[in-house]
Amino acid sequence: MKVLRFIVYAFVVIFFSAKVYAQSNNQTPAIKPSITIVTDNSWDVSNKQTKFGEYPLSAEKIATATTPLYGGPAKAVIADFGPRSKIIPGSKPIWRNQTSIPETDAYQFRKTVPLGAEPIVKATLEINCDDVARLYINQRLVSVEKRDGTIKDGYDDWYTFRSVTGFTSGRIYTYDVKDYFFTNFTNTILVEAVSLAFDGSHAYVSAKIVLEFGPLPVASKPSPAKPKPAAEPKPKAQTPPPAKPALPENTVFEAGSDPGIEKLRVGSILELGHVSFKADDYKLDSASYGTLDALAAYLKRYPGLKIEVGGHTNLRPSDRFAAELSTNRARTVAKYLTDKGVAAQQVTYKGYGKTQPRVNAVTKEADKANQRVEVKVLGK
Repeated sequence: MKVLRFIVYAFVVIFFSAKVYAQSNNQTPAIKPSITIVTDNSWDVSNKQTKFGEYPLSAEKIATATTPLYGGPAKAVIADFGPRSKIIPGSKPIWRNQTSIPETDAYQFRKTVPLGAEPIVKATLEINCDDVARLYINQRLVSVEKRDGTIKDGYDDWYTFRSVTGFTSGRIYTYDVKDYFFTNFTNTILVEAVSLAFDGSHAYVSAKIVLEFGPLPVASKPSPAKPKPAAEPKPKAQTPPPAKPALPENTVFEAGSDPGIEKLRVGSILELGHVSFKADDYKLDSASYGTLDALAAYLKRYPGLKIEVGGHTNLRPSDRFAAELSTNRARTVAKYLTDKGVAAQQVTYKGYGKTQPRVNAVTKEADKANQRVEVKVLGK
């Protein structure tokens, strides 16, 4: 009898232990709920009217989470709108005032969104505006359509808005913005908008962004250590394979330097000295302007010179973050050059992430060497 009870007890223990083990190994990773960002009176708005030009903002004029808006920040006001306006469901139309004051009333609106490590699997923007707007996420222009066809030439040409993205109050515009947001980062949404109201009436921005997330990667359990095999006799010494050629020694370009056009060849690399960015960001430090102004002048002096601006990061961030950050930093430099009058056909850009480190290590000294911006000669 005792033996029978022991067998039954052992069976019950094994059954429940197996069930608990199976449950613990079949847990579905938790997924963070989606985030919805809508226009409402929590958004910041510039305290002064801005000048809405024909072309998108230059890099240094696109506010980030930590830089001031034009004239300082205020809070947006819920705006009036007309019966034909298509306000995005769930959002509130906003403006600096309840209605537009003068004609061509223009402002900047900002919202910051801190995100954690959860991977972004989908991000959708819906926007509607009365009358014209551009939207930037992390200093990148999202609204890339040149102009809505319903805005007539004679109407917007009068206000010199020939090349802008035009939103009309009777249509909702939708964009896929997944690649514009960063994880582990405070993301910045900036809207640059203008009202063309003749009678000083309606003016608003209405927008909604929905971010959807995937599960965090589950850390795999380490495999049990395999027993070391018995020592084998050492093989005969072999000639080691030839080492990979080191990256070429770069010429540093900075204000006051002149590498000499006759010395440059296709493939020559100029490392830009004193060009730096805010940490984990692609906003230029003001100390960079001297070098970039000198480079712009150099390129304008030799209009046949074609270059690629290459961005590089240190080895610390993830591959995806490094690729995005280096690309955006290279784009920022290229945009600075063209804003200074360099012909667009002279400049391309590319982000190399952390694929081409100068020092294969993670130290302060290695980081300084690896996070750099270089200029490669493509043609002359």
